[in-house]
Amino acid sequence: MFIMAKFLIVGSGAREASFALQLMKDTQLYGVIGHKNPLIIDCIHQSGGEYIVDDADDPDTVLKFAKQHKIDYAFVNADQPLANGVVDVLLEHGIKAIGGTQAATRIEWDKVYAMEMMQKRCPEFTPFYIVVSDKRSLSQALSEFKSRNLEVVVKPQGLTGGKGVKVMPIHLPTYDDCYNYAMSLFDGRPNESVLLVERLQGIEFTIMGITDGKNLVMAPASYDYPFRYEGDVGPGTGGMGCFTAAEKKLPFMTDENLTDCKTIMQRIIDEMRHTGLRFSGVLNGGFFKTTRGIKFMEFNGRFGDPEGLNVLSVLDGSLASVLVHIWNGTISDDVITFAKKASVTKYLVAKEYPEHSGTATEFTIDVKSIAEMGIKTYFASCIQVGDTRYRTLKKSRVVALGAVADTIQEASHIVNIAIDRHIQGNLEYRSDIGSAESLQRLH
Repeated sequence: MFIMAKFLIVGSGAREASFALQLMKDTQLYGVIGHKNPLIIDCIHQSGGEYIVDDADDPDTVLKFAKQHKIDYAFVNADQPLANGVVDVLLEHGIKAIGGTQAATRIEWDKVYAMEMMQKRCPEFTPFYIVVSDKRSLSQALSEFKSRNLEVVVKPQGLTGGKGVKVMPIHLPTYDDCYNYAMSLFDGRPNESVLLVERLQGIEFTIMGITDGKNLVMAPASYDYPFRYEGDVGPGTGGMGCFTAAEKKLPFMTDENLTDCKTIMQRIIDEMRHTGLRFSGVLNGGFFKTTRGIKFMEFNGRFGDPEGLNVLSVLDGSLASVLVHIWNGTISDDVITFAKKASVTKYLVAKEYPEHSGTATEFTIDVKSIAEMGIKTYFASCIQVGDTRYRTLKKSRVVALGAVADTIQEASHIVNIAIDRHIQGNLEYRSDIGSAESLQRLH
């Protein structure tokens, strides 16, 4: 149906690799990529498209490439290109760009803006928070949390790649530690406010809504493992892995929880549309299930990583078709459906992660044998240096493996087997993602 259409992806992570794997099936695929991601390059070559290694965050670079190759549809999904206005520039030049405009994706890159929109449209789902605009107001704000006997989450206002949020008492044992960290944010980001939010007690999860700016289709909810080491200890990361269940809700969720999440996201989409903001693509909601019901944590204006890998692995049909329906404003639960299967994704990382590595790590991975097990390999921050040899880029997550099965535990188990059998090198992963013991802790 879309074989002659030219689709452009922007970015070079595992998430973009998962887009490439889908889009190569029925489009001519093009890419503006920051490094030579082996999977993205392979998909582009197989589809008959082309790519350039350049600054994927720069609107002018993306526009020049898109015009040169007469791109029909561009799918912009990474946080920095969205925040930099890549979608705006493409739209201005007549290219069908799917993704939020710079103003619309402010809901991700400005946490204060998102929280205030929630307070306006969904106060019953919004936790207690205070926006601190300068250092002088910080002590009084923290005193308010202390008087309410509330632990604090300290959030910078802008983008941090998932690594700037610190939680009391895990990262910040005392209110004084919260004060010191917030002060450091003011020093490092003098033009931004700091957001203080009550620490919610409950289970954190995410759910992505696919939207054309009016209609909304909910993807399966996902549970992410942000902490570096097994047992949910260690520093926060961009996400060590994730699972989705065979039904749209997670094992600890009720139907009412799912309905509440959709209510929140529909109200936010309606608010953006009514205020003249063009948002299309994916609204990614981070929520807590608490004893007080569903509470809001944050929004992202894109597929999560790794959550997007999971959701796309159970998408029925064509991603290209979904993107065209988004552009045409015709999405519905009839045209976007998901297989009733569970999925698990696990990232492998260098020992030093989330810190940068001093030296690159070489590793081998038998992609063919992994594929024969029914498992997908999504390369991220690495390059290919031989037939089965790869080298890390000394930062970020290296490669993800994803499986689909009848149960979460089964998918988790076969990913572990694939990693242990077919990957050699000094990389680490969390074997407990999606394990029976991990799931038991969530009930």
